[in-house]
Amino acid sequence: MFHHSAAPKIDLPTPSWRTEAARIVEELFPVTPTETWNLLIDLRRELCDASDWNRALDLFLACREQLEADHYLPFYRLRRLLTASLRLETAAGHTGIEAASLAELLQRKHRSLADVKRAVLREIFEHSIDLPSHVSVRVVEQV
Repeated sequence: MFHHSAAPKIDLPTPSWRTEAARIVEELFPVTPTETWNLLIDLRRELCDASDWNRALDLFLACREQLEADHYLPFYRLRRLLTASLRLETAAGHTGIEAASLAELLQRKHRSLADVKRAVLREIFEHSIDLPSHVSVRVVEQV
């Protein structure tokens, strides 16, 4: 008699936060106007590629500005994923400068990454005695 043993259990890798974020964006397509799809496609691509977090955040803010009023929950979930996985890096020369967290900044209604950068620079200006001539602000993935 032939005994059939159960198939071995295979542990599938846990999806990354980027995969989860892309899935949330995909869920927006059937419920959003077609004229917003190009922005959503670009956002999904940037989340999956993970090559330019500045652009990904800028696209998120643009999508959020257009769609969040009608689709609050997906944008809340995306914001939570982004703030848990990305951070703002500010630097002046070779020195890091502490600024508001990305979570704090995304609770405000900034319309673009340029708005976020202006808010960070304004905060640094208001709280710094020695303001350096050049301050860089960029979005990086947390490790």
